[in-house]
Amino acid sequence: MRKIVSVIVCGLVSAGLVLSAQDAPESQQKLDTSIEALLERLGSYVDKYERDLAAVVSEERYEQEVAASAGLDGQKRALRSDLLLAKAGDLGWVAFRDVFEVDGREVRDRNDRLVDLFLKPTGDSADQVRKIVEASARMNLGWVTRNINVPTMVLQFGKTSEQHRSEFTRGGSTEVAVGIEAREIRFQERAVPRLIQTPDGAAARGRFWIDEATGRVVRTELRLSTGATTALISVGYTEQPKLKLWLPVLMNERYSTPRQPLITGRAFYENFRQFNVSVGTIIKN
Repeated sequence: MRKIVSVIVCGLVSAGLVLSAQDAPESQQKLDTSIEALLERLGSYVDKYERDLAAVVSEERYEQEVAASAGLDGQKRALRSDLLLAKAGDLGWVAFRDVFEVDGREVRDRNDRLVDLFLKPTGDSADQVRKIVEASARMNLGWVTRNINVPTMVLQFGKTSEQHRSEFTRGGSTEVAVGIEAREIRFQERAVPRLIQTPDGAAARGRFWIDEATGRVVRTELRLSTGATTALISVGYTEQPKLKLWLPVLMNERYSTPRQPLITGRAFYENFRQFNVSVGTIIKN
């Protein structure tokens, strides 16, 4: 069985040309779109995003499928879960999936029990959270053991403090949604230890699509090849006006290898709720 396990962790400064007021009015100054300037904006945005995120819970509808192969029937599974995205001090984002329904069958009462653990922590809160996450991960279909299938995983590579770990290149500009133009930024992880642990120490690579002027992330892609297994996770973001945040609304995943059936997944996120919760003390226990 191939294992892909994420390590929860959690710059470049622009030296671009600045026109003086005498050279041109501010409204006419050309936006610096060098890779250095883009990375500075991306890092600032992700750093602020981490601070603003606090704790957001959404309802996740997650469909997983293992393709039929070599005379074997395929498998399908539909999960409904609470997904808690929370900030945990220096660890950055921590994502907790708490499954409450499998293939239309309730597996627990539908409530915000993860939030309750963080709002009213007890001596065994860390142990309870660990058990919930482990139980949820065991519901993943297929031959890949994984916990990187959470929508904000790739944002770690864009943090100002983590950008030194990767080599970045600028891609083209494209319309990622109606009326939304974004610049592609590619990254290739170089530093060790890796942010994502695999048996062979594979390096991650991927792409961000950002608003050039603000660094706002509107789409991401994460790729990881370990042994003969290739993982691909892409995420789309949409503005949530009530929370004043751009949050993940769609995640697609794909795990492939020549010797095993294809695994795919598609997750939708809705019903976002924000809580003033700090999980740092629980994670440190």
